[in-house]
Amino acid sequence: MAMRLQLTAGLEVLESWAETASQAARNVVYEALFAVGDGSAFLVYDIFGDPRDPGNFLIMVKPGLVMKVMVQRAESAFEIRYVGAVEDEFDTAAAPQGTSSPE
Repeated sequence: MAMRLQLTAGLEVLESWAETASQAARNVVYEALFAVGDGSAFLVYDIFGDPRDPGNFLIMVKPGLVMKVMVQRAESAFEIRYVGAVEDEFDTAAAPQGTSSPE
C-alpha cells in the first residue's frame, strides 16, 4: 500500500528554481511532486537514499535533473530540499540546503 504524503515545506526552493527553468522542466518536476505525494514515485522514478542525510531521497526526474526530498513518515509529510542539475547537487553538498540551479 502506498503512503500518501503532504508537502509541508520547500515551496521557496521550488519557486526559486522554477523562475529560470523551462516549461518542460517545470512540468516534469511538478509531475514528480504529485507522484511523491500520492506514493507512486518509488514505482515510477529512480530514487536513491542520501547516505549523508537519512530520510532524504534523490529523485531522478529526468536525465540531468534531480529533486531532493525529505520524507517524514511519522507525519505523513515531505519537504522539497533541492531541485536542479545533478552536478550542482553534488557540488553544493557542503553548502546549506535550498540552493538550486535550473535545468
